[in-house]
Amino acid sequence: MTTSEIARTYARVLYDLASTADAVDAADEGIRAAAEAVRGHLDLRTALSDGGVPAEKKRDVLREIFGEAVPPEVLAVVTLAVERGHTEALGDIARIFGEIAESERGIVVAEVTTAVPLADALRSSITEKLAASLGRPVSLRERVDVSIVGGVIIKVGGRVLDGSLSSQLDAVRAGLSTTSQGGEA
Repeated sequence: MTTSEIARTYARVLYDLASTADAVDAADEGIRAAAEAVRGHLDLRTALSDGGVPAEKKRDVLREIFGEAVPPEVLAVVTLAVERGHTEALGDIARIFGEIAESERGIVVAEVTTAVPLADALRSSITEKLAASLGRPVSLRERVDVSIVGGVIIKVGGRVLDGSLSSQLDAVRAGLSTTSQGGEA
């Protein structure tokens, strides 16, 4: 099984547990917080990944750190992942859990790439226009890529809407390269 398949399995189990307990939003926050805590603390990540540390000690550490801070479903899945040697998959589990939760709720995910971070007003405008166009709620996954120079690229539902300045410049270059050169006769 690949790391992605493993992460998807844990995320699906967590979603099923959380939805049964009516705690999907809390689980989403909890798994993200747990993944961030493990990613952000080298000593913790090392201890949880160390095969020489007994499983009971790892469980105790996880209960001490996350016991009251996350829903029990999150603690159970994180503990299971750590015990089975999948500590490094926690970030992927959190990401995939969010995707599953959005999909189950009928939310369309749109990937938005801009040259600079989106301002709140523009983010809101893009979300509203996409939701109106698609007839479903939309969640944005934002990415900054300075190579697009300006404008925006939106990927949603298998379609790409490229309004980046770099693609417009490429189109102008292509148009100029195919035109004949010379003056008027």
